[in-house]
Amino acid sequence: MIRATLIAQIPPERVRSFDGSVPKIGDIVCLDQGFTFPNGNAGCLVYCAGENGTFKWEAEVYELEIGDNL
Repeated sequence: MIRATLIAQIPPERVRSFDGSVPKIGDIVCLDQGFTFPNGNAGCLVYCAGENGTFKWEAEVYELEIGDNL
């Protein structure tokens, strides 16, 4: 799975938490599928995995909100 670093704060309306966690700048995320936001900007569905391998949260992010692939 392709991974990247979160480089921007994600608004709560674009996040779904599985364990009460919230995205933080610097989190390592797994990239899932790309899409286009209604405003025409490129986006991606990302997941943040916890230490035990389960997902902490998922979010719809703009490509500019994540860094280069790790």
